[in-house]
Amino acid sequence: MTSESKSSVLYKNLDTSFVNLWALLRHLSQRAFVGRVHVELNDYTADVFLTGSKTPLVHEVDRANGTDVIEESALHRLVLRARESPGSITVFEGADEAVAVQSGAADAKGEVALPATSSNETPQSEMPLSAYDGEPAAQPLKAGVATSTEDTTISVDASASRAEAFQPEERVDWGDVVKASGELIGAVERALTGTGADFASLFRAARLDLADDYTFLDPISERFQYSNSMVTVTDELPVNSYVTGLSEALRRVVDKVATGDRARRVRERVALDLALVARRRDEVLQRSGFREQLDWIAGTKVQ
Repeated sequence: MTSESKSSVLYKNLDTSFVNLWALLRHLSQRAFVGRVHVELNDYTADVFLTGSKTPLVHEVDRANGTDVIEESALHRLVLRARESPGSITVFEGADEAVAVQSGAADAKGEVALPATSSNETPQSEMPLSAYDGEPAAQPLKAGVATSTEDTTISVDASASRAEAFQPEERVDWGDVVKASGELIGAVERALTGTGADFASLFRAARLDLADDYTFLDPISERFQYSNSMVTVTDELPVNSYVTGLSEALRRVVDKVATGDRARRVRERVALDLALVARRRDEVLQRSGFREQLDWIAGTKVQ
């Protein structure tokens, strides 16, 4: 499907300097929009195929690197590029515009026929769609029991070594982990909001940056939602992956604010608020592995 499609044009040539692509996609997704979003940047084009599902496929053509792929994980690269590069966005409405997602799905295995990739890439059609999530699928968990495996921790910068440094205790209630995580986020939010920072925007940006490796953090998927010190997660996750990914996101938010002359003051304020949560939730933080991440999040000692 080309940008000259005869389907209805909902928005035409929106400037990426003024339009937040992530917000636009989320808006379209929430209204179960069916169609295609075409993004044109310098030496780069992408088409996001929206069929009403929460995780759309993206056809990405990077002319500078000579790559041509279609996959779910390309969505995050696209959003980051659109934030940093001038370009245009056009939205085409209609089922015909989304047909490319299913054009090759005729075989019995339900595999999708994808455009050819560059010679140094694995053809995406050889991979099950679940592989696009960026992290291994979680093993079924018994109610109230969280398990951990080495395979579920994804390396992200310096957080990789920290992920290997702890394993959660054998038994920890998933509901308690989620509740404690909301209180930890709330502590960081209060500390940074007190300095005048826009925590919501910073946290969303950090989640988006990490979404390739920790897919539950992807703001578009809505698997993980946070508001007023409360977290909602749509499915039970491996505890070590959840703890590591969320801790890394919070660390990045703190690092964005703790700069210049106020860096020490900001970190000490975060550490103080985290310490208050640690006193109330000591057991679950210890069992889940969150307690070992608190110094990492604050960038200073949490007493």
